[in-house]
Amino acid sequence: MSDSGPGARALHAALTALQQQNHAAAAGAAAEALDAFSSAGDATGAAAAHQVLAMVSAGRGDLRSAIAHVDAAIPLREQTSDNEGLASLFQERFELSLATGDLAGARAALLKQKACHERAGDREGVAHASHQLAQIMLQEGQVDAAEALAQEAMFAMEGPQGARARSALHLLLANIEVARGAPEKGVRHGKEALELARQARFRPGEIDALQQLGTLHAAMGEFAAGRRALEEALVGRELLKDLEGRAQALRELATLEFAAGEVDAGFERLDYAVRTLREAQNFLGEVAILQLTQAFADEQGRVELGDQAGRDMIAAAARTDDAEAIGAAHFALATRLAVAGDLPGARNGFSAAHSLQNQAGQVHEAAVSLGMLGQVASAMGDPVGIEMMRESLAALEGMGSEAADALRPILAELESAGVA
Repeated sequence: MSDSGPGARALHAALTALQQQNHAAAAGAAAEALDAFSSAGDATGAAAAHQVLAMVSAGRGDLRSAIAHVDAAIPLREQTSDNEGLASLFQERFELSLATGDLAGARAALLKQKACHERAGDREGVAHASHQLAQIMLQEGQVDAAEALAQEAMFAMEGPQGARARSALHLLLANIEVARGAPEKGVRHGKEALELARQARFRPGEIDALQQLGTLHAAMGEFAAGRRALEEALVGRELLKDLEGRAQALRELATLEFAAGEVDAGFERLDYAVRTLREAQNFLGEVAILQLTQAFADEQGRVELGDQAGRDMIAAAARTDDAEAIGAAHFALATRLAVAGDLPGARNGFSAAHSLQNQAGQVHEAAVSLGMLGQVASAMGDPVGIEMMRESLAALEGMGSEAADALRPILAELESAGVA
């Protein structure tokens, strides 16, 4: 093996630049380190350089490149029999797969990570991988497999030092029982999680357990117990300045209050959740809460409140700079306006949605919006409407879309009525 000094110096520069959030400098230095380590035949150094390049790519939002670098680093680490380093790479591969929605890739990475920890005799590492794997299995509907992994992780974390981990595992087991339709068993796990978190004096875990218990009690119709737990969790989130957690607690409280018939209180909770997520600059989360507000408003016959939520949704979506989200918000509000008879407003909304969806490359959604725009234009007596509907129908039929089945009879009726 040749001198690895130049590679080490370049890698140090890359890590320093990464720490300073200077991604361009970090990428350049890491690429230089990779060349130097590769020339020196230093597999460990080359793997580390790939890992830095993966972090830079992920920081830039280029997850495909990040995955490619991690995949290049893995066989290099395997040459060194460095189980700890290899496990960290599989953890990174798991997180990237999860971020891209690749559950199969995430599961495969966790299985390999777990094997690394087993070879190293790292019980805590095995428990961590098993916990994450159980969450994936539960998400995929493999409830029994998820429980077996959670129990395996629980066994690995026996002892006073593992109280925090066991508390989190009991919360997972509570979710498993909910998936089985046995929330009363979930409550028992939630109480165990709360007790373990308190024993460990782990306040975030205690708050998580309280929030889980509140949700479970509410699902069982035990509103008083659910409210007590959720309000205690909310206070904890406030003290920890956990904005995302505060918003989730408020959402759960709102859901409980609507179920208990306390409608005004529920809307107040949702409004606070919206403001919280805006403060956290989680604008997609803000959109989701506004969608929930709109759904509850419609359920309660609060038309004005529902329409206002639709307008607020457009403003929130605009803050995301995401054409898909903004287009969806315009489409949703336009649909409401069309039903309410506000045809000019609906026309503007469907037109905006169509333009944004085209911009985002959403061919199907754009075709649906064009069809809706055509229907509104026709209802307003504009002859261009039927041409829009014909264009929409041709596009939808070309894609084999079921939406064509809804549009076809409307267009046929207009054509038979002599609309040009």
